[in-house]
Amino acid sequence: MGILEPGAHPVRPSDLERERTIRALQGLSAEGRLSYDTFVGRVERALTTRSRDELVELVRDAPPRSRLAQRLIDSVAALSGFLAQLRAAWHRPRLPGLALPATGVDRFRVGREPHCDFRLSDSTVSRVHAELRREGDRWVIIDLGSTNGTRVNGWRVTGPTTVHPGDEITFGRVSFRLTVR
Repeated sequence: MGILEPGAHPVRPSDLERERTIRALQGLSAEGRLSYDTFVGRVERALTTRSRDELVELVRDAPPRSRLAQRLIDSVAALSGFLAQLRAAWHRPRLPGLALPATGVDRFRVGREPHCDFRLSDSTVSRVHAELRREGDRWVIIDLGSTNGTRVNGWRVTGPTTVHPGDEITFGRVSFRLTVR
């Protein structure tokens, strides 16, 4: 966008700029800072305006929101966010625990085969599905070429991945929450 020369036509607003202005007008109307008739008239002007400056003028004279109103709105938004997180946690599935040994064992395999250390009889679990290995003071999970994959917190494992107590581990369609003994 260049500087306008005298006599040049003003730059026409984009559809996105018009939409943003209309959304701002909707917010002002919803907050009671703009009457319904004023809102309707300004939306019509936003749709027909021929310059960006005219769009700016449509929201410039709105009465400012009081500090108390702004604090109240911010508080309600924060409470709403907290309630959404609480609701999501409440509905999150309760998973059985898979306890990582605190000492003594440095690796164990997960799968359907009898020689696996942690046997799962689900058909979505491969015969030798994955391995959990202690590396120093951390645990790493490795998918051993399973058909249906291994996931950590919903992400498919494509190489050695560090895991922590509290992580959700999924072998095929069988999920566990990691814990420590």
